[in-house]
Amino acid sequence: MTKYNIDETDINSYLGNGFLCSCGRTHSVEIERVIIENGAIKRLPELLNAFGFKKIFIVADDNTYKVAGIQVEEVLTRNAAVFRTHIYHRQYDLVPDESAAGEFIINMERDTDVILAIGSGVINDLCKYMSYKLGIPYIIVATAPSMDGYASNGSALILENLKTTLSAVVPKAIIGDIDVLKNAPMKMITAGFGDMIGKYSAINDWQLGNIINDEYYCPKIADMVMSSVKKCIESAEGLKERRDDAIKNLMEGLVITGIAMSFAGNSRPASGSEHHLSHFVEMMYLFDEKDAPLHGAKVGVNTLIVNRMRRLLAADVPDIQEIQKRAGLFDEKKWAEEIKRIFRQAAPGIIRLNEKEKINDSNERMKRVHRIIEKWETISKVLKDTPSNEEIAASLTKAGAPVSPEELGISWDLIEEGIVYAKEVRARYTVLQLAWDIGVLDKLAAEIKAGR
Repeated sequence: MTKYNIDETDINSYLGNGFLCSCGRTHSVEIERVIIENGAIKRLPELLNAFGFKKIFIVADDNTYKVAGIQVEEVLTRNAAVFRTHIYHRQYDLVPDESAAGEFIINMERDTDVILAIGSGVINDLCKYMSYKLGIPYIIVATAPSMDGYASNGSALILENLKTTLSAVVPKAIIGDIDVLKNAPMKMITAGFGDMIGKYSAINDWQLGNIINDEYYCPKIADMVMSSVKKCIESAEGLKERRDDAIKNLMEGLVITGIAMSFAGNSRPASGSEHHLSHFVEMMYLFDEKDAPLHGAKVGVNTLIVNRMRRLLAADVPDIQEIQKRAGLFDEKKWAEEIKRIFRQAAPGIIRLNEKEKINDSNERMKRVHRIIEKWETISKVLKDTPSNEEIAASLTKAGAPVSPEELGISWDLIEEGIVYAKEVRARYTVLQLAWDIGVLDKLAAEIKAGR
């Protein structure tokens, strides 16, 4: 496994002016301040004054308002700040959909200077997208070290029943108050750790995209992400005890991963097949009107699943004639029928995406297949360049994170279906697409389920 320098993970070194990277691109991020420390919320007035923000729109949900929103209001009130608060009230989990966006607009006053988001995944995604659409900067006060989207420039929303990542903006500042973060529900803390473990898979998939599709890849960005993963793993046991240093390492790692996404201009450094499988499960739960297990928890478990696929693929050598034979068996009509059955109300969006990006186009597929055969020795080495499942599982266990679908209440039937169809939810090359390209995806899905 590649060695990484964990001294490269100082957040402040990544903020401010851009730098010309050895990859040939200039990397920069528009985040101006990151404060991760005990009592960070108390520094909000200082931050708002420095930016010259006078009229504040606070956005929270029922849970995040209790966790940090009340404290934020008290701090702002003591400093005579002008603010309006909107709290999302939901019987179940808040969904970042068209309804939530409309509710946001209705409740925000026109002369708002800054959006102050109080929360983690959903609240952050909503506020960063509305910040982008309305041209109003936002600041995020994190309530849990549960995901890596705080510093990213993408927003994951549910539009027309399909989970979609849209372009957005990064926050003006990120506030991570360790006194708040360490008291988050333990399942949210371990979800954040699972999200970090998922970077083994994401970086590996990014390399595959580079080899097979000539996709842009930056070793420096990959190094900064994996350095953060290593730092989180080294303090994993401290998460069970809610130690300040372990919580800080985790939160910093999640923020650095978000910055890496901004550097790359997309989510490649942080999201691959492990995330696509998670998105698939989330969509199925949403269709059935059930609350899905936390995203990061699924990502950690899925990392083990797709890592096993990597090992199985690397152990074989593709045969071009056999691949051509399998490719000839693809039935687009039957595929469309399966998509309608599985993705239900989201099926039209899935089919449109496939047509637009030519995900299953036979000509494009065979172009990739020839590249795969040509580059197989390199691909095989990349597939093996992740820790073993035993090592990954040990890291998850140290942090108290789940290591199997059963622990999350997810059936293996759903996992098997997800392995086969999760590639359809994103036009992004991953190990799932590789397995499909050479005609073994269904076979591997069944094998992984049988060998659980």
